[in-house]
Amino acid sequence: MELLTIIFAFGFINLSFSWQKYEKPIEIASPNKDGIYEFDLTISHKLTMARPLKYEKMGVLDFDVDSGDWYERDSNQLAPCNKTDVLIKKNEESMKDEILKDVIQLDGLHHRMITINGKTPGDPIVVPFGAEVVMRVKNRLNTEGITLHVHGLDKRDLWFTDGVAHVQQCPIAVGSDFTYRFIADSYGTHWYHGHLASDRAEGLLGGFVVKDPGHSVPDPSHPEKRLHIKRDYYSMLQDFGVPEGREQHYSLKEGIMKWVSGLDGERKNTCWAPTRTYDGSNVGGSIPMSSFVVGDKGWHNENDQKTKASKLPLTTYLIKEEEDILVRFVNGGVAQGIFITLEGHQMTVVAADGVEVKPVTLDGIMIFGGERYDVLIRGLKNPKQKQYRFIFETIEKIHWNWGPYEPFIGLANLEYESDKSLPEKDEIDFKHSGCTKEKKCKVLNCPFGEFAERFNFTCMSAHLLEYGGSPEHGDEVPDPEVVQKKKLKNFDERFINMHFDSHVDGYMFSKPRGIPYYHEGKMGEVSTKCDPKKCDRQKASKYDHEHCDCFINYKFKLGDIVQLVIYNMGDGGKAGTGYSHPFHMHGTHFYVMKMGYPEYYSNGTIKSMNRDLPCDDITERCLDLKWRNSTWMNGTVDGMQKNPSMRDTVMIPTGGYTVIRFRADNPGWWFAHCHLMLHHMGGTAFAFRIGNHEDLPVPPGNFPHDCGNFEDYEIPKKRMMKRF
Repeated sequence: MELLTIIFAFGFINLSFSWQKYEKPIEIASPNKDGIYEFDLTISHKLTMARPLKYEKMGVLDFDVDSGDWYERDSNQLAPCNKTDVLIKKNEESMKDEILKDVIQLDGLHHRMITINGKTPGDPIVVPFGAEVVMRVKNRLNTEGITLHVHGLDKRDLWFTDGVAHVQQCPIAVGSDFTYRFIADSYGTHWYHGHLASDRAEGLLGGFVVKDPGHSVPDPSHPEKRLHIKRDYYSMLQDFGVPEGREQHYSLKEGIMKWVSGLDGERKNTCWAPTRTYDGSNVGGSIPMSSFVVGDKGWHNENDQKTKASKLPLTTYLIKEEEDILVRFVNGGVAQGIFITLEGHQMTVVAADGVEVKPVTLDGIMIFGGERYDVLIRGLKNPKQKQYRFIFETIEKIHWNWGPYEPFIGLANLEYESDKSLPEKDEIDFKHSGCTKEKKCKVLNCPFGEFAERFNFTCMSAHLLEYGGSPEHGDEVPDPEVVQKKKLKNFDERFINMHFDSHVDGYMFSKPRGIPYYHEGKMGEVSTKCDPKKCDRQKASKYDHEHCDCFINYKFKLGDIVQLVIYNMGDGGKAGTGYSHPFHMHGTHFYVMKMGYPEYYSNGTIKSMNRDLPCDDITERCLDLKWRNSTWMNGTVDGMQKNPSMRDTVMIPTGGYTVIRFRADNPGWWFAHCHLMLHHMGGTAFAFRIGNHEDLPVPPGNFPHDCGNFEDYEIPKKRMMKRF
C-alpha cells in the first residue's frame, strides 16, 4: 500500500479523513496561541472513487455490491482495459478506514469535483460562540473564480466578509488567496458554500457549527431540564444530479432541459421532463438524480438501495439503547426538497437554522435548500434489528404530464451498538406502514397547507415553530418590539412577488460588475437599473433577459423595523407555472410571523390564490399587491405568531405568502435570494442595503475591489515600430 501524505489545516480535527465507515461526532476546534481559530482551505479539483498514489497519480476504484469487495483498476496502458485487482475484501473491515481514508465516495461513480483540502463536503468547522475566526481560502482551480459564504452567520459590522460575488467582494481569482476574518456571531448549525455560480453543486461546500463546551439541548420529556449530548452529528444532505452543476444551468438557460442528461450517445434517447409536488406546483430546479448524498456517501443505483441496503457503503450513525443523539440536518443541495423519515423512531426538532425552538416531536421533516434542523433521536429500549434506515425522498408526486410519479429515494443507517446479536435486514419500510388513516403521521415544513385526504400524513407549517429561549433573553424573543401586532413607529412594510423560477416583482436579478459600496453615486457604470419603461413587468416574456435583467436592490433605513410580505402568486405562482421558494436572507435572522396558503382541490392541488392578497385573476402576474383588508397595513396583520421562531431561510409557498420581520440594525450591503441554485442563477434574488452609505462599516484599506470595467486607454504616441 502506498504511503499517503496527510496535510493538516490549522484548526481542523486531527486525522479527519474523507472515507470512514462510521460518522464521527463533531468536536470544537483548537485555537492558536492568540486564541484565534484559523483554517486554511485549499480549493482544488479531485476525482471521486479514487485514491492518491505516488507522484500525484490516482488509483481508480470501484465497489462491487454483491461481493462487498473494493477493486482498483490497472492503470498500465498495455494491460486489458477492464483489468482490476481486489484492493479490500468484504471481510477486511479493519483495513477500510485506513486504505480508503482519502477516497471521496459520493454516489459511487467517478466525477471531477471541487474539493476543500481534498474533501467534499469539507470538514465541519466547529468553533465556540464569539470566537474570532480566520478562513484562508486558496483558489487552486484551473479556470474558476470563487467566493465563500458562511450561511447562517450574521457577520455584524463585517458585511464585506459575507462572500457574495460582485455585491460584497470580487471573486477570488485563480491562483490567489483571500482571507475571511470574522466573529462567530450566530449560535448553532450553519454551513459554508461557494457563492459565485454553480460551484456548490460541484463540491464547494462544508459544515460550520457554533457551539460552546458543555453544549446542551432541551429535554422534550422534561421541559425544565436539558440534555448533554455525547454524540453530536453533522449531516450534509445533497441531491446529487446526473448532469454537473454548470450543465444544469446552461441547459435551463438555453431551453434544452429535455436532454439535460446528455445530448449524445445513448443519453440523447433518454429524454427528461420536470416534475411537480403534491400541490401541483413545479419542483424548482429538478434534474435527473443520481443519488442522495448524506455526508460524503450515497449510491447511484436506486434499486440496490431498495433491495440490498445492507451491502452498500452508506453513511452510518451509531447509537445505543436509550441513548440520545443529535443529528444536525442541512440541505446543501441545489434543487430538491427532502422528506426525511426514520424507521421505527420519531424525531424531535430542537433548533431551526441554528436557533433553538420549543421541542416538537414528529414523524417526518421536509427540509429545503439552505435550511437546517437539529433533530434529537432517542434510542429504542429494545431494538429489533441492528440497523434502522433514514429514508430520504424527493417530494415529487406528479409527472409533468399530470400523471402519478414515484419519488426518488436515498438511505443512511442508524446502527445500534449493542451487546445483543441483532439481525441485519434489507426489508425497508418505504410505505411508512406506521402511518395510517386512523393515526396519521405529522410532518414538519410542507411547502403546502395540507396533504390530500388519501395520504396518511398531516402537515405542521414551519411558522408554527416557537422561539425556544436563550440564556440572555429567557423565553422572550430577543427584540419583543419587532413582533408586536400594532402600528409601529419607524416601520417599513414591503410587498414582494417572488414568482416563476427567475423573477422578483417582474424583474430578473443581474449582478453588478463592481461592488456597489465602491460605486456609490455611479452604479450606472457597473449595473443596469430596473426600468418599467424598458421591461413590461406584466406582459414581457419570462425569458426576456434583454429588457428585464437588472440590479434589483432595496434600501432600508438603519434601525427601522422591516416587514417583508413575500408572496408567490398569479401567473408564475400557480399550479403548473409556480414554484415554492426557499428564501434566504444574508446579514440578519428574521422572525417568521405568518404563512398563508392557497385554497386546494380535494386531490391536494392548488385551486386558487390565498385570499388575503387580491390576486383574483391568475392569468395576471399580480404585482404590487397590498393587503385586501387595509386594516392589516402598518403592522396589524391578523394571525401572526406571538412567539415566532427566528430563521434565515424559509419557504414561500406557491399560491401563498410568508410574512417576516427584522430590525435593520446590521449596516451593510447584503443579499437575499431563492436558495434553489437554478432559480438564484436565473434571477430570483435581490441586493439590499441597510443604512445610508456613510453608515456602512468601511472595508480595510487594502480590500481588493478592482472588479468592474476596464476601459480602453490611449496607446503612447512615441512607440518604435519595426517592420519584419
